[in-house]
Parts: sequence; C-alpha cells; structure tokens
Amino acid sequence: MEVLITVDNFEQANGTYREINSPRTLEACLRTGLDPSELYPRSKRLFKEKGMTPEMVTIKYDTFEHKRREKINTVRKERTQVMSFSEKKSRSKSPTTTHTDAAGAGAAPKQLTPEEIRLAEERKAAALIEIEEKRMEALRRRQQDELNRIIERERTLAETQAKIARAEEEERKKKKLHDKKVAEEKAEEEKRRQAREEELKRIEREEAARRRALGRREAEVAEKLKKQQLIKEREIAKHAREMDEERKRKVEEARQKTEALLKAQEDVAEQNRLKMLERERRIVQQLEEKKERKRLELEEQREKSTKRIMEAIHKRIEEHERVEQEYDARQTQAAQRAKEKHKEELDALKKQATQRTERNRLRFQRLVDAYQHRMDHRQEIIDKRNERDQVYGRIKAERDQEISMMKFMTELKLQDKLENVERVARMNEFRRLQILQKIYTEDNKYEDIKQQRQAMLARHNDEAKNALARKHEIADTMERMRMSNDFTLLDKLFAQRNKKEKRVGTAKNDDDDGPATAAGGGGAAAGGGGGGGGGHHDAPKLHQTI
Repeated sequence: MEVLITVDNFEQANGTYREINSPRTLEACLRTGLDPSELYPRSKRLFKEKGMTPEMVTIKYDTFEHKRREKINTVRKERTQVMSFSEKKSRSKSPTTTHTDAAGAGAAPKQLTPEEIRLAEERKAAALIEIEEKRMEALRRRQQDELNRIIERERTLAETQAKIARAEEEERKKKKLHDKKVAEEKAEEEKRRQAREEELKRIEREEAARRRALGRREAEVAEKLKKQQLIKEREIAKHAREMDEERKRKVEEARQKTEALLKAQEDVAEQNRLKMLERERRIVQQLEEKKERKRLELEEQREKSTKRIMEAIHKRIEEHERVEQEYDARQTQAAQRAKEKHKEELDALKKQATQRTERNRLRFQRLVDAYQHRMDHRQEIIDKRNERDQVYGRIKAERDQEISMMKFMTELKLQDKLENVERVARMNEFRRLQILQKIYTEDNKYEDIKQQRQAMLARHNDEAKNALARKHEIADTMERMRMSNDFTLLDKLFAQRNKKEKRVGTAKNDDDDGPATAAGGGGAAAGGGGGGGGGHHDAPKLHQTI
C-alpha cells in the first residue's frame, strides 16, 4: 500500500524531503496557488550566485526559508479546511425524511402547478445566475484592484530605481567635478610651489648678491682699515723715529753738557747707551715683527722701554727726566686714546659684524622656518587630502555596498511580488476552473431541469388535449343520450376509455387513476340501478370524470 506523504510528514530529520502525494495536500496547494516544489527545503549553497556577498546569500536563504515556512503553514491551514469541508459533506449525504413522509400517510401533500414549478425553477436559476454574476463581478473587482496595486508598486519601484539611477549619476558627476577640482588644485599647488621655489631661488640669489656685496664692502672696509692702520703705523713709526732723533739729539746735547760732569760715569753711560740702543733696536725689531699684534702690547713694551730709558737718564738729568716724563705721558695718553679709539672701532666693527651675522642667521633661520612651515603645511594638506580620499573611498565603498544591498533587496521584493502574482494567477486559474466546472454542472442541471420541464409541459399539453377530447366525447355522448334516452352510452364510453388506457400500458399516478376508478364504480352502479334510478346518478359521474 502506498504511503501518503502530506504537508506534515514530507520533511525528514536529516534535512531531506519526500515528494508530496496526498490528494488533500495537493488540493490545498491548488487552492492556495502554490507548487508543491515550493515547500521543499533547499541547500544554502544553491543560492550563491556570481557577484553576491555572503551576507546577501544569507539574506536570500533566510528569506526563502521564512517564506517556505509561511507557505507550509498556509497549505496546512487550507488542508485543514479541505478536511473539514469533506467531513461536513460526508455527513450531509446521510438519508433524510422529506416533508411529505414526515406529514404521514393521512395528510395529502400540497400539489404545485407546472407554472409554479417553472417559476420556482426560473427564480432559482435567476438567483443562481445573479449570485454568480455578483461573485464574478467581485472577483473582477478584486483582480482589477490587485492589478492596480501591482501597477502602482511597479510604478513606485520604477520611480525608486530612477531615483537611484539619478543619485548615481549625480554621484558620478560630483566625483568627476571633485576629481577635476582636485586636479586643478594640484596644478595650482604645483604652480604655487614652482613660484615659491622661484621666489626662494630669487631670494637666495639676492641674498648671495647681498652677501657678496657685503663681503666686498667688508673687504673694502678691512682694506681701508688696513690702510689706515698702515698709515697710523707709519705715522707712529715716523713719530717714533722723530722722537728717537729728538731724543738722540737731546741725549747728545745732554751728553755734551754733562760730559764734564759725567766723565766718571762715561763708561756706565756708554754701556747704558749701548743697552738702550740694543733695547731700541730690539723694540724696533719687535715693532716690525709684531705689526699684526695688539697695539696694547706694543705700547706697553714701548712704555717700559721708555721708562727704563728715562729712569737711566733721570738719574743724571732731572730736567731731562721731567721733559721725558711729560713727553711719555703725552705719548702714553695719545697711544691710549688711539688704542681706545682703535678698540672702540674694533668693538664697533665686531659688534656690527656680530649684529650682521646675527641678522643673517635670523634671516636664514626665518627662511628655513618659512620653508619648513611651507613644507609642513604642504605635507599637512597632502595628508588631509589623502585622508579625505580615504574617507571618500570608504564612503563610496559603503555607499556602493548599500546600493548593492538596496538593489538586492529590491530584486528580492520584486521576485516576491512576481511569485505572489504568479500564485494569485494560479489561484485565480484554479478558481476559474472550479467556476467553469460548477457552471458546467449547473448547465447540465439546468438542461436536465429544462428537459424535465419540457417533458412536464408536454405531459400537461397531452393531458389538456386528452381532457378536451374527453370533454367533447362526453358532450357528444350526452347529446346522443338525451336524444335516444339510452343512458348506457356513457358507461360504454368509460369502458372504452379504460380499455384504451390499458392497451397503452403507461403507468398512471394516483391522480390519474382516481377518475378511472370512479368511472368504473359509476358504471356498475348505473348498470345495477336500471332505468328508473339512472337520472339521479349521472351528474356525479360526469363531474368526477371531467
């Protein structure tokens, strides 16, 4: 015996399934517009397609599984309704007593005329036709509403897709404008960079020119100072020579004046003079060798030498010592002033050189800082641009993923709508087939009723014709009976009619048998009554026959 596979037991524990073959489940699928294959489970890998992410595959699989469970519940509910309807229909087929049987044998059923039967059938047929027309009109309205909703949803979907396309086009335009603007900014930045580099080169050239000019001026100043120093040294040397000559002259005069007085000390004086000359020679040599040394040392040596010379002279000549001291004092003051002035000049030059060096250092440091600041600013702009490009790229990736997900969800919804439309179409086709089958059944029933009515009308016409013929025959027989006073003619007529009916052999109902039985009884009574009593029994027999 074949096992029935229903919606309740087609799934197996290991994830497989068996094909449904239960008639009620298949009928429930037809009523709900579902294909039994839509109830079968599917593996998740069957949903994977090209260009789909794992998240999309999971969503599609979960959507299919959710819809499959809903379809199973729908079929299960419809199957329960089919089973309930079948049970009610089987209970309604049990035999029931009619109104005539329930009334008992003693109660005579109410007889309906053929016209009433025809009118009742026509009213019933008209009511059925009106009900079917209303049902078909409601079905047409539902179908029209469903079509309108589907058209509206399709229009909304088309508008949404158009909006998405416009948004994508706007995004492409914005991206193109952004790329163009970025390219222009890069070109402008490159031009500005080149201009800055040219400006830096120009500033460097100007700075180099200024440095060269400053170097030339410093060289000129140094040369000038060197010349002035040479001139001063020459003047000092000339003055020293003049002073030496003057001193020698004075020494010679003092020697001549004091030769008599200093005879005893001539040797000592000569030695001192020689020493002095040696010292002078050394001093001159030191002055020649140490021209580049500091003037302070030269003056100090000269002062020491002068002091030693003057000390030797002051031992003998107080006047000469006084003059020498005054001269040395004036010379020392002049040398000191010259030294201080030279020192001040050197300090001023050093200060100017230091200030110039500091200014150059500050200028160079500012240039370096400005260049570094521009480099940092440019690097910051590049970093921000790269970060912005990364953010834009991430936003675009997220937006593309969101648009892909929206398209995927739209396709899922569209597929769901198409499946619902196909399901509604299958349900409508099944209902149409049911309605056609019902119409065919009703048409057959109507044809049967029509044939029965036509048969009833034919029988009614035959009965009317027979009744009219009997009426004419009875009238003729009565006329002849009045003329001949033969009251047996009427009984003969009834007897002939009974024989004719027996020869036909048609089954008569109780209504048709009544007049014949009454006619037979009347004939017997008329034969037994004789001629004297026949006039009182003719009227009831005639009335009953008619």
